[in-house]
Amino acid sequence: MRFTRFLLSVAALVAAPAALSFSSAVAQDAAPTAPAAVAKSGAPATFDETLFNIPEGQDAKFYQERLNALQEAFQKYYQATGGDQAKIGALIPKLQIAAKTIFKNLVDAKDVPAAEAFQYFQSYAASFAQDGDLDGLTALLAKEQAKKPVDAERVKFLDYIIVSVRLDKALEANDEAGLAKIGAEIIAKANVDETWTQSAPALLSGVARMNPKVGAKLLNDLCASFAASKDENRKQIAAALAGQIRFLNLVGNEMKVEGLYLDGTEIDWKSYRGKVVLIDFWATWCGPCVGEIPNMTKMYEKYNAAGFEILGYSLDQDLDALHKFEEDRKLPWKTASQKLSLDYKAKKFVDLAQYYGVTGIPTMILVGKDGKVLSTNARGPELERLLQAQFPQAK
Repeated sequence: MRFTRFLLSVAALVAAPAALSFSSAVAQDAAPTAPAAVAKSGAPATFDETLFNIPEGQDAKFYQERLNALQEAFQKYYQATGGDQAKIGALIPKLQIAAKTIFKNLVDAKDVPAAEAFQYFQSYAASFAQDGDLDGLTALLAKEQAKKPVDAERVKFLDYIIVSVRLDKALEANDEAGLAKIGAEIIAKANVDETWTQSAPALLSGVARMNPKVGAKLLNDLCASFAASKDENRKQIAAALAGQIRFLNLVGNEMKVEGLYLDGTEIDWKSYRGKVVLIDFWATWCGPCVGEIPNMTKMYEKYNAAGFEILGYSLDQDLDALHKFEEDRKLPWKTASQKLSLDYKAKKFVDLAQYYGVTGIPTMILVGKDGKVLSTNARGPELERLLQAQFPQAK
């Protein structure tokens, strides 16, 4: 379940023991990456499946050693098969079942330190979530709530995981009413619980990426709620969320663009009207940003004469490095500087990256001839597709 995996990457899988790598990171849609070597080692591609037999009633040492043995066997098998996805894929379900049994026996073992036991508990809960097993998670929550005393940390973690699975199911079913209901519950929790205060923005931003219509409204509601709070932390989060909301609402609307070019002159955004403009939030230290330049250059050469322009907005703080990069690459379009713009004393400019909630670069926004945003993800082949639509006569 894609959305649950995204959420668990923060909440559970990162915190889980390293030996869970075969049942979490490797079980994603992408190819496995846990072992360092992927070339066939020459060893026979066999796996000792007797390791999958996990008896009950053993001490913690037995289960920890079995977990390590499974991990080591998996790494050797991965190397021996050269990372063959079909063979690895056939093995993963068995590994997950074995790991789940091990974690179940470790979560309440008397000879496991509390902090370590909680990590095992996170991994155990994650195994239910990866299967989308809401009933299993609910039963686990009831079991934890029945304990005396109740482990509040475990209950709170399960509450979070259950919400994430419910969100996932609602997204996969395109259940907008369900999403709105769960989102409202998250906002209510976030207004009274500090853990949910920190979690809610990421959760609802995830919803917005997958269902912009519902997600944008939920982020708006969260932002308004936090902005009205007496809690200073919630007010600060609201200010940050405002940028994300502006970004989500950009397509079909005009965009604010202001600041100074790298040569110190002021951007005249009105002069770009009538052209199709790519606004590129980037930096010289950003590998993917630099990786986009060849395609951008190709598109510029093909469509500039027809009315295509590029405006780079650099987040570099080292202006010397930025100047050198520009000189070495001989970029044919103009670059604006976040640092120059914010340091300028004669006039106050907004920080465009903050204003539009840009937290990852490159972020590439395509603006149409009428000044309205066409796309907030105009990268790679998508940029070419969009430009072909805008300039069908260009050769």
